[in-house]
Amino acid sequence: MFDWIGVALRFGVYADLLLLFGLAVYPLYAASPSRPLGGRAIIAGLAGLGLLLSALSFLQTVASMSGATIAGIDRETFDFVLFETPPGDAFLWRTTALATALVAALVQSAKVRSLMVTLGAGVALGTLAWTGHAAVTEGTAGTIHRLADGLHLLAAGAWLGALAVLVTLLFAHIEDERSVAAARSALAGFAVAGSIIVASIVTTGLINVWMIVGVEGALRLPTTFYGQLLIVKLMLFAAMLGLAAANRWRLTPRLASGDAGSNSGVRALRVSIALETSAAVLILALVAWLGTLSPQPAIYHVLTLT
Repeated sequence: MFDWIGVALRFGVYADLLLLFGLAVYPLYAASPSRPLGGRAIIAGLAGLGLLLSALSFLQTVASMSGATIAGIDRETFDFVLFETPPGDAFLWRTTALATALVAALVQSAKVRSLMVTLGAGVALGTLAWTGHAAVTEGTAGTIHRLADGLHLLAAGAWLGALAVLVTLLFAHIEDERSVAAARSALAGFAVAGSIIVASIVTTGLINVWMIVGVEGALRLPTTFYGQLLIVKLMLFAAMLGLAAANRWRLTPRLASGDAGSNSGVRALRVSIALETSAAVLILALVAWLGTLSPQPAIYHVLTLT
């Protein structure tokens, strides 16, 4: 039976932690760090929501492992999963990191707050590498896999956070010169960081695929359900790359030219960023789904046209 509750919770946890880290790290490379939506209330809200979703997701994991409902989990099984398994270790680390980010969001010192929130959010996001397919890889290969997966998540979080900021800037009132300048500065400031982020995602993504399915498995991806979902994910990522390239090389220069305040230039950027964000959300949904499927060919359900 399809575990839609587990997938929904995984989606919520991934989306929350990616956005939390992305918003926390954005001011470290942004051209105008005072503008984005990294306010204390939002950061604290995301950290608190992350604690709640992580707890529910962990309970769902324990229930799935024990073959019971959440209400039917016994204390012995709960303690075993919490203290004796990688998902339990990851949950404890994630809870501590999110609690740190939540407390840090209330600190008055901006420098201390930024450092502690970014660190807590980064650790919390990185723990997701210990709950997916990377968690079952053993030895040195397992260490490499988890590190690659962790870096993959951090880079993805930085991209998602930047998209959230750009959406906020572009869909706000952007007719006056000041708001246009803020949007142009944010878009231009993300250009270099975006290239580094994309390179990191591509490199670590290739390592992850190689570790999960291997070379021979990669050739069989079109014939398996897991592989077909992964291919759809890669196609959506390619679409995001195309949209990001258009933003950088075509649409942003248009905004920086004499058409800076024109409705057509702003509208084109809004459509592009909206499509890029929609693709990111769909990718998150696929990641949540893929994490519940076995990559072993014998367990795949092959999609057919009949």
